[in-house]
Amino acid sequence: MESTDALQVRQHNAITTARYDYTACQLDLLFFLLSKLRREDAPNQEYQIHMNEVVAMTGREWHYKQLKEATESMGSRMFEVENDEAYVQLWMFQKVEYVKGQGFLRIRLSEDIRPYLFELKNNFTSFQLFSALKISSKYAKRIYRLASQWKDIGETKTYDLEEFKLMLKLKDAKGKEPEQFQRISDLKAKVLDIAVRQINENTELKIGYTLLKQGRSFHAVRFYVTRQQPKQLPIPLRNPRNRPGY
Repeated sequence: MESTDALQVRQHNAITTARYDYTACQLDLLFFLLSKLRREDAPNQEYQIHMNEVVAMTGREWHYKQLKEATESMGSRMFEVENDEAYVQLWMFQKVEYVKGQGFLRIRLSEDIRPYLFELKNNFTSFQLFSALKISSKYAKRIYRLASQWKDIGETKTYDLEEFKLMLKLKDAKGKEPEQFQRISDLKAKVLDIAVRQINENTELKIGYTLLKQGRSFHAVRFYVTRQQPKQLPIPLRNPRNRPGY
């Protein structure tokens, strides 16, 4: 038996800072999936996600059509991971199976993405599943994960606004899609301020931010991160189905 304060989601930092665009529904599925990963899992391990657990945790009910569209899009979209050695394109799923009338789905990960999800040595981000699921804004979910990397330092690195917008998919690197929230007032109101409010109200982190100017224009953002006692109590999560092969 596990409770939410024991459930930790761990992500390799390459995945945390990868450029991808998931909806709130897709992020909920991703977070719940990540909580079930174990280092001893077999390469072909199938993971079950029971939707009543997701509803209990989030207070949000995703209907069958939404879930089907969500996993279809997740399976077709790629993670872009770049380091000093390589630029890699990765896809999430090998298979997603909806069990009719049972309220759960089975997921098998693609082989190539598994090392990024399972690498837990020294370079990972750890954050509470409960907190990640309670946040409803997809931008707040991404900023929460970024802030979690810096919680022991007190502030994040300074993100160039172009870099920041690319990470949150507010801007298309190839210029094929129009840039979102070009005005700084819109970026603050619809992304940054919402993220600060939701993270501070629902998680163990308290964050703030500052926008940095170069001349008359804002060019970068930095987040400040401290720990706090979460205002909401975790919902106990009974999960007897974690054993392999269930």
